[in-house]
Amino acid sequence: MSLPTINVKANTLLFKEGAYDKTMFIVLDGSVRIYVERDEKQIELAIINKYDFFGEMALYRHRARSACAETIDNTKLVVIRTQMQLEQFITENPSFAGKMMVIMGNRLANSNDLLLEKIGELTAKIVEFSGDNDNEKEESETSIRVGTKHIRSNS
Repeated sequence: MSLPTINVKANTLLFKEGAYDKTMFIVLDGSVRIYVERDEKQIELAIINKYDFFGEMALYRHRARSACAETIDNTKLVVIRTQMQLEQFITENPSFAGKMMVIMGNRLANSNDLLLEKIGELTAKIVEFSGDNDNEKEESETSIRVGTKHIRSNS
């Protein structure tokens, strides 16, 4: 099975945050910038280079894109539109499967680190604002629900 490739000119927007599509890309040549727009500013999240991939979550989630992707220079991309195409590509390119696992593992670890950092910041703010203003309590208990996890902080 030969997957389609496309040649894209520099500074071309591949997808925009909030868009709904199910396309994953593998960079064969060139590079792509992943970013989000906040308060009319672009915040760069990653640069995707040769033989790396992006957009894989679109194949597995039925949600809007969480970021924008734009080519930095002239770029050649493999286009994967279905889970079956990705599975076939991995079967035909087993070394890519290993690389994909390492990259996705690193992305997950980075996301976990960021989530834990934000939970710590939020917990500190909640404890600060729910503090002992009337001298009624010796302790305050803070409870936060994040996804399916329940986190308690006793201060």
